[in-house]
Amino acid sequence: MRRDEILKILEENNYKYNLKNDVIIVNLEFCQNIIIDLSSPQKTVITDQLVNWNFLTGAIKMSLKNAVLYNFFLLIFFGFFCQYAEFINQNYTSLLLIFIGWVLLFTIFYLIKLESFKLQFIAMMK
Repeated sequence: MRRDEILKILEENNYKYNLKNDVIIVNLEFCQNIIIDLSSPQKTVITDQLVNWNFLTGAIKMSLKNAVLYNFFLLIFFGFFCQYAEFINQNYTSLLLIFIGWVLLFTIFYLIKLESFKLQFIAMMK
């Protein structure tokens, strides 16, 4: 697919984007970017990236898949910390549940935004 066609479609649908050579970076809400790589003429590669101060990783840039793994390991670590704190008569179970809810809520939010953009993009290309 040609770059001009993609840019025209993005402008028609009021998406904010940046263009760097053969890479189009589409800015979505809440610090989520979609990267459309057109460097290969055979196929278009669509990836995602969570950037500066998002709700899942803070200031660390990473893809949604890596953010899920990152938060999974943080949940395990925090769960062990809560179990340890239980032995010294401190109860952080409610904080653990809030953290789990926070991670699930924003993981689902970012995943829905990513997949809906991909589906809209593919539908617009046909």
